[in-house]
Amino acid sequence: MQARVRLQRAWPVLIIMAVALGLRLWYLTINPLWPQFSDADDGDYFRRALHLALTGEYVDDSWLIRPPLHVWVFAGWIRLALLLDQAPALGVRLIQVFQVGLGVLLVPLCYSLAAYLFGRRAGLFFALFWAIWFPFVELPATLFSEPLYLFFFVLHLWLLTRYDAGERPRWLALAGLTLGCAALTRSPALYALVFTLPWLLARQVRRAAARGSLLVAARHVAGPFALLATCTLAVVLPWTVRNWVEYRRVILIDTLGPINLWLDLDRADARNEKIARLRQLPQAERQAYALAQVRAMLREDPLRPLREVWPTFRHIWKAQYVEDLWVKRSFFTRPLREAAPLGLAGDLIWLVIVLAGVIGLLHPRTDRPFKGLTALWLLYTLTTVLIFHVEPRYLLPIWWLLGLYAAWTLSAGRSWLSVMRARPWRGALIAAAVVALLLLIVSYRNYPAIVVRGVVRDRYLAQGERAYRQGDTVAAEQAYRAALQVDPGMADAEIALALALAAQGRAQDALAVVQPGDSRRSALVVGFLQRMSGATAQARTTLSQIEGLTGEDTQRWALEHLPVEARSALTLGDDALDLGYIAGFSASERSGSRTLRWLQGTGEIRLPLPAPLAAGQSLTLELAGPLPLDRPLRLSVNGLPLGVVEVAPAWRVYHLALPPALTGATLLRIALSADARVPARLDPASADPRALSVMVHQVMLR
Repeated sequence: MQARVRLQRAWPVLIIMAVALGLRLWYLTINPLWPQFSDADDGDYFRRALHLALTGEYVDDSWLIRPPLHVWVFAGWIRLALLLDQAPALGVRLIQVFQVGLGVLLVPLCYSLAAYLFGRRAGLFFALFWAIWFPFVELPATLFSEPLYLFFFVLHLWLLTRYDAGERPRWLALAGLTLGCAALTRSPALYALVFTLPWLLARQVRRAAARGSLLVAARHVAGPFALLATCTLAVVLPWTVRNWVEYRRVILIDTLGPINLWLDLDRADARNEKIARLRQLPQAERQAYALAQVRAMLREDPLRPLREVWPTFRHIWKAQYVEDLWVKRSFFTRPLREAAPLGLAGDLIWLVIVLAGVIGLLHPRTDRPFKGLTALWLLYTLTTVLIFHVEPRYLLPIWWLLGLYAAWTLSAGRSWLSVMRARPWRGALIAAAVVALLLLIVSYRNYPAIVVRGVVRDRYLAQGERAYRQGDTVAAEQAYRAALQVDPGMADAEIALALALAAQGRAQDALAVVQPGDSRRSALVVGFLQRMSGATAQARTTLSQIEGLTGEDTQRWALEHLPVEARSALTLGDDALDLGYIAGFSASERSGSRTLRWLQGTGEIRLPLPAPLAAGQSLTLELAGPLPLDRPLRLSVNGLPLGVVEVAPAWRVYHLALPPALTGATLLRIALSADARVPARLDPASADPRALSVMVHQVMLR
C-alpha cells in the first residue's frame, strides 16, 4: 500500500523528468557542438581538457587562471573516449550526455526543494519550470562551466534544506563539500559561504525564541557554520596550495575577478590592448598588476564602477530569446529559428516567473529563514553582474531563484491576494515592485513592433531559402532583399543574399553586401567570394584565419552552402582555398613542398565537374599514410564502391577506375573512410591530440 502511494506521488515527477530528458536530447540533435572550432571560453575549456586527457598535465589559461573543476570533468569524459580508442569528438558527446543527465537529475531536486519550502504543488511547478524553460534546455549542449555549476548550486541549497529538516550534521557537511565544488567551478560561490551564517542564525533564533533563549541559539550557530566552512575549504584549499606552489602567490581559486574588473572598468575598445599587456607579464604577476590598476582607477574616480549601473541593470530585464532571434545581427550558429517555438514560449514563461517570483519573494506567507539566504544570493549575483558585464548564462542563478518563489505564487492561486487587505503596507510594496518591474521590462524595447518586424523578416527568409533550394536564385535574391529591408544589417540575411548573388555569378555584387566583421560566417563567405572573384591572395588570408574560429564545423557548412566553381582537380590544404569542396579533414598544413589535410576518419570531397564525366576516366589521388592503420582506406563515389587502398607511409599517387555507371555525371561525391588514430596515444613524444588517418594532397580526374 505504501509503495502504491509513493508511486502515485512520484509519477508526476517522473513524467517531468521524461519531458526534461526529451527536450534536452532533441536540442542536441539540432545544435551540434564544435568547441574545437571556437576561440571563446568553450574552445579554451575543450583544449585544456584535451591536453589534460592526453598528457595528464593541467595547464592554466594563456592569460589568466580559471577555476578548474569543470575542465577536469570534461577531461575525464574525453579520456574515456580515448581509452575506447575513439576520437576526442566522442568525448564531447559524452560530456553533453553527462550534462543532460545532470539536467534530468535536477528535476527531483527542484521538486523536493520547493515542496519542502512551499508544498507539493509548488514543487511540481518548479520542477516543470526547470524542465521546459529554454535556457535550461539549451544548457547541456554547451561546453561552459554553467551546467556543472548550477548542479552544485542547486544541490548545495537542497542539502541545506535537508539539514533544516533534521539537523543531521552529515547534510551540512555534504552542503559544504558541494559548495566547495561549486566554487572550483565558478569562484564567486566561495564568498557566498558567508550567506549561510545569517541563515543558520535566523533559524536558530526562530527556534530559540519559542523557548525564550536567544543566547543559546546564537551559541549553537558556531559549530554548524564551522563544519560547513571546514568542508567547503577542504575542497578549495588544495587548489590554493597548488597555486602557491606553482606561482608563489596567494590565489584562492582564480584570477578572473581582478582581471575582469580591470578590463570592464575601462573603455571596451581598450580591452584587446590590455589583454596583450597582461600576456607580456609572467602568469604569477598578472593578478597583482590588475589589482594595482584597479586601485589606481578607483583613487582617480571612486564612482567609476557605478557609472554604467543603470544601463546595465536595465539590460538584465529583457526578453532574451526575442533579443537573440530578432534584435541581434546574427544567430551566431545557434539554431534559433528551429527552436523558436520553445524559445519564444520561454520568454513568456520568463515574464511570468519574474513577476510571480517577486510576489513570492516579498509575500509574508513565504517568510522563513531560507528567504534571507535566497535574497543574499540574489543581491550578490546581481551585484557581480552589474560590476562586471551581463551575459545570459551569468543570470541563470537569478532566474532559478525567482522561479523558486514564483512556484509558490502560482501554486497559491489567488489566495496570495489576501495580503492586500490583511497587511496593506506589505501589499503596497508587492504592487509597487511588480508595477516597477513590469515598466522596466516593457520600456526596454518596443517588443510588439520587434515581434511583428521579426515575423515578417523570417517569412521572407523562409521564402528565400525555399527558392534557393529549388535553384531559383533570382527569387531567392528578391526575398532576401525584402528581408533586409525589414531588418537592415541582419548578418545572416546578408550572407544568404550574398550566396544567392554568387550562385548567379555576381561575386562583386555579393562582396558589396556582406561585411567580414558582422559574424564568423560573414568572414567565411567574404573569403569564398574573394576566391570566386580572383582575389586569391586575399582569399587565402581570410579563409586560413577564419576556419578554426567559427564555433561550428566550417568545412561541413561550406560544403553544404557555398556554390563553388566547377573543377576536375583539387589541391587540399592550399591555405583553406579548398573550403566548399571538403568535409571531415583537419586544418591545412604542409609537408615539404606539398600542402595537405589529414583525413579525420570519415570525410568527403565534392567535385562539381566542368564537363560531364566521360567513359573510361579514372580518379587519381596523391596520398600518404605514416600512421599505422588496422584497415585500408575505403572509397566510394556517388554511393558506388570504388575499392580499398593500402596507403603507403610515403607519398604516392593512386589511380582508381571509375564505374561505367558514373558516365555523364556532373558531380562527384567522393567518400573516404579509414580508421583514425590519435598520434599522442601512439607516440608519448607527440602532443598531437587530433584523430587522424591518412594525408591527402590532391585529387583529380584523368
